[in-house]
Amino acid sequence: MIGPVSLRAKIIFISLPIIVIGILLGFKLAGPSGQPKTPPGGGGAAVPAVRTVVAELRPFSTTLTFNGSLLAHDAIDVRSELSGRVRSIHFTDGQEVAAGDLIVEIDTDELEAQLRSIREQLELATINARRLESLQATNSVTARERDEAVSRREVFQAELSLLEARLQKGRITAPFDGVLGLRWVSPGQFLEPSSVITTLQTVKRLRLDFSVPERFRVLIASGMPVTFTVAGFADSFAGTVSAVDPRVDPDTRSLIVRADVANDDRKLLPGNYARVELILTRSEAIVVPAIAVVRSLNSVSVFVLEDGFAVRREVMIGERTAAEVEIRSGLEPGEVVISEGIQAVRDGRPVEVTDDTKS
Repeated sequence: MIGPVSLRAKIIFISLPIIVIGILLGFKLAGPSGQPKTPPGGGGAAVPAVRTVVAELRPFSTTLTFNGSLLAHDAIDVRSELSGRVRSIHFTDGQEVAAGDLIVEIDTDELEAQLRSIREQLELATINARRLESLQATNSVTARERDEAVSRREVFQAELSLLEARLQKGRITAPFDGVLGLRWVSPGQFLEPSSVITTLQTVKRLRLDFSVPERFRVLIASGMPVTFTVAGFADSFAGTVSAVDPRVDPDTRSLIVRADVANDDRKLLPGNYARVELILTRSEAIVVPAIAVVRSLNSVSVFVLEDGFAVRREVMIGERTAAEVEIRSGLEPGEVVISEGIQAVRDGRPVEVTDDTKS
């Protein structure tokens, strides 16, 4: 059993160290005059030091990257317009041909027989029509008889022209200069008009098609240079914009840009995937450093310097490079923009400029 005196002594023994620690801590928190220090963030907070630049109005270029495909300038599937058997093949896989070169001949013996028959009938109808025209001049035959003879001659003439045209289709020739693809038919094979014989495409001149967002339409024009790369080559290739599709795809909100590409060395092939770079240039644009732009969930802004105070200004940005950003609206040329030390800057609070303003 502990007595009252012993319990009191024990309480004093435990409390004494706590009191001493509290006194020491109070001295530590006190200032030189014994007053507490101003907590951080109070009225005596330090003015942040910043660096600034002047928003410039000057030419601005940015390189945009798009995905594209190389296409032959001209390309077709070679087919027969006639049904018939292959009489002869006049090409090999991958052969280069000129316009008018014979590719395949279709068996036209039946058409040739019909043609001979029509020629004989036409010759007889022509003789008969001339005779009746002479007789009608002397009123030996009626005008109706003469007209029927003349009409019959014209019908045979039309049938002859039709057969001659069909016979020409039995000789399948190259419609333009190019390179033939693989052969898909054999001699004696029966062809339908849907049968593919081979392909023909140009390789010395290619087209490069790539999609761009609709907002770039005003910046792209015919004659602009483009560069691109394809798999398997370390070097880049060049082309020139030849046309811009006048229609925007409503699903993707993009449009097709087409460039012409010379391919005399035949390094490129139709169907190659291309990584396209297009340099867009504005003659005049307000430009600020990229680090001066502050992005939030709902807005993009910069801090401008006004009478020693930082003022937040909402802006609309355009294109950008790794170091600079184009400002489309919200900022005027000549305004001083805070470019460094933004993390400590607050809207409407004073700042200290630690450098000469850059221009």
